Amino acid sequence: MGKKRILLIASGGGHTGYCRALAERFYEYRKIYSFKLDAVIPCLDRWSKKILEDYVDNIFCINKLRQPYEKHYKIIKNYPIALIQSIKRIKRYDYIIASGSNHSLLPALIAKLKNTSSKILAIESHDRFVTRGKTISLLSKTIALPILHWKEQKKLYQNGVVVGPIVKKRKYKISNKGYVLVIGGFEGDKKLYDKLVKTPLTNVVLQTGRLNPEHYRKLRPDWIVFDFDPDIDKWIAGARVVIGHTSVTLLEAAITYRKPVVIYWNPEWFSAATFQDIILFSKKINAQILVDTDPDTILETINKVKPPPNIREDGAKKLVKLILESKI
Repeated sequence: MGKKRILLIASGGGHTGYCRALAERFYEYRKIYSFKLDAVIPCLDRWSKKILEDYVDNIFCINKLRQPYEKHYKIIKNYPIALIQSIKRIKRYDYIIASGSNHSLLPALIAKLKNTSSKILAIESHDRFVTRGKTISLLSKTIALPILHWKEQKKLYQNGVVVGPIVKKRKYKISNKGYVLVIGGFEGDKKLYDKLVKTPLTNVVLQTGRLNPEHYRKLRPDWIVFDFDPDIDKWIAGARVVIGHTSVTLLEAAITYRKPVVIYWNPEWFSAATFQDIILFSKKINAQILVDTDPDTILETINKVKPPPNIREDGAKKLVKLILESKI
């Protein structure tokens, strides 16, 4: 059998997190299996490029149809450019792994049209238990096989394949340096941060995402504040507790680094998982849920954290082996 051609559609943020986990496992098998691994990322996404470039053969970009903070009408404006980019840049692949977000749609569709025998695998989000993600739901109804983290997600996709949580490998030794790590992901969360700075917490590491970190440095010069760090694992490894949205990074904090976690649920994020989803996800990793950002409530929630369960399933490794052995 010839060399397998595999494409990761790393759609930014936590979606790229899944692809990084898979890319790590693919890299381990380079001397055993014959394959070519490419990645497509959103244009101007320097973070996705940084964390994937050491593990894949080629990286190219295609515009997102809509950013999370943009209105849906932006899709109409951005569609023509993204379509042209997809037609020009997507080659023939045997396996295409869509990580979610509207960014995955056109690359997956064009890849299927260019090779009708290709297999499209669509990773549903780890925090979906009651509702489906829009992109993965659409792909699963047309051209893709759903890939799931938990057996409970089979209620959403009867034809889905459960592989286990898809998370990166542990990079650093686990320690407790006493600080609270607050993860903002790509977007950050102004509502949470503006209340967090009013707490008496002094030992805090804050990752702000696309929000200006200088603003929070001025408010809390005693904190460590930055926008992005491609080596976020070093901060997770030494944290006392980790606070964030239901991102892949938070999942990795609980599973890979065994950290107590607090999930912050922002109801203004209308495209994210519902509160019912969050409740069920929190039970999987023993997380506390923070809704009210009152400073006293933040402190109380941090003090209630519990150790996460010991989850040993390696979803990334299992999925990669299924692909390389042509068992999916």
